[in-house]
Amino acid sequence: MQTKVLVVDDEEDYRIIIKDVLETAGCRVTVAGDGEAGLKALAGDDFEVVLVDWMMPRMDGQTFVQNLRRDPAKKDLPVIMLTVKQTADDELEALHFGVDDFIVKPFQADDLLARLRAVLRRAKA
Repeated sequence: MQTKVLVVDDEEDYRIIIKDVLETAGCRVTVAGDGEAGLKALAGDDFEVVLVDWMMPRMDGQTFVQNLRRDPAKKDLPVIMLTVKQTADDELEALHFGVDDFIVKPFQADDLLARLRAVLRRAKA
């Protein structure tokens, strides 16, 4: 899988873990430490999918996704939210503001990769 992935998460440990899982699966990964840095990275490259944390300083995941969805060139980019928020209401709220899938941290590598493949498959359909 030579998928270009942007990972936006303020926690360095999670960025390292996610990058390792994705690179082991053959993805090309760029990381950003918050939503503002993530939007800058998006402006400079063509990613196929974004993994974003919800709770981050400077710009949270919800604001990041809302900004992304307003950009005509990026509005259909698949987004998976990775978060410690875990209630059904949290997941529903995230889906309402524009994510394509929702994964609770901590996560299993196999689950992350399966969901990544699923959102990519839907995006190409």
